[in-house]
Formats: sequence, structure tokens, C-alpha cells
Amino acid sequence: MIKALIGLLIAAIAAAFIRAIMAMITKEVKEMVNPEAPQKPQSTAGPTSSLKKCPVCGTYAPADRQYCSEACAAKAS
Repeated sequence: MIKALIGLLIAAIAAAFIRAIMAMITKEVKEMVNPEAPQKPQSTAGPTSSLKKCPVCGTYAPADRQYCSEACAAKAS
């Protein structure tokens, strides 16, 4: 029973590894065949601008603003 479970686990790991290798090969072949094709961005996660801590409430806001909201700006004045 344990041998069968270990065999299934090894087969699943091998299948995932082979699938990852095939995906990389396919991607490289597509780039070689059509190099002018638009590329997807590698990562879209993350901030697009830097953040600054609001001096009134402590939350983070875009660096181009002094306070995070109108309410914090009113409290500060």
C-alpha cells in the first residue's frame, strides 16, 4: 500500500516537472518563430508609485499627496 502511494507521488512529481519543461520549450519556440509578437509583462503586481505615510493617521498614500484623505488634511490644519 505504501509502495503504491510513493509510486503515485513520484509519478505526480515527474509529470509536473515534465509539464514545466514542455511549457518552457514551447514558449522559447514560439518566441523564435514569431519574435515580433507582443510580450506579456513579466509581473503586474506591485505598486506603480511610491507611498508615503500619512502624518495624521499613519496609513500610506501616494507620495505626491501630503495626507491620505481630505479628512486627515482637515484634522492637521
